[in-house]
Amino acid sequence: MARVHNPEPDPSVLRGALLPASLVLVFCLIYGFNIPFGLAAAASIPFIALFVFAPAWARASLARFDRDALRLLSIGQQDRMGDRLRRALGARLFAAPARMWERRGLVAAENGRPREARLAYSRAMKGYEEAAHVPVSLLLGYAHACYALGLDAEAVKHYRRVLADSGTMPRVERNLAHVLIRKGEGVRDALDLLDQAARSASDEDARGEVTLIRAFGEARLGNRATAKQLLEDAVAVRTEAAEALREEVREHLT
Repeated sequence: MARVHNPEPDPSVLRGALLPASLVLVFCLIYGFNIPFGLAAAASIPFIALFVFAPAWARASLARFDRDALRLLSIGQQDRMGDRLRRALGARLFAAPARMWERRGLVAAENGRPREARLAYSRAMKGYEEAAHVPVSLLLGYAHACYALGLDAEAVKHYRRVLADSGTMPRVERNLAHVLIRKGEGVRDALDLLDQAARSASDEDARGEVTLIRAFGEARLGNRATAKQLLEDAVAVRTEAAEALREEVREHLT
């Protein structure tokens, strides 16, 4: 028999406990305190109402957090995202745990804590083991965390899954090419990825980082003159990532 997948991640345990809790409450009121059945049943109404409306509350709470997170990122105040997530009460109580772990991963990643981000994203993915589809955002977050930690095999695996699901994504192609070159495996495939990344790059910094990764690949292939020329071509790019890439290229040229 074919295995049937759930469309969503595992639901909130707390919501699932509300109906049993309401039955226990009615039982205790009737048999423990001799409360009439009508009054005991009325006491369970808040539990039932919360059970009914919890999913909508959770969705709205997550949506509000996502909007506020984008705003905080846009003004460079990502350090406030953790506090904002703690105030997302509906999500914390009743959202699927996987969705909350994904947001915790996002907060950690945007605040420069890739180890914590990877753990959170890993826990989020476990919640999708029975689901029909893992969100690309989750795969991407996990891949970026692995990339930042130098966990190359995991980064390659999940970057490839992202590209298979979403097609071309310049940063993914750029990072995947970098990891392949760093591993020293599939360097020529990496250079092909860089061709696609260069065509899709949206600004000079991105194009400069592509050039530096290409220089790294040429250095790995032993093409020293080409690597040096590419270093010169990207001399104006001064992002943090570019400086790290320059150091890698220079190490392979010495």
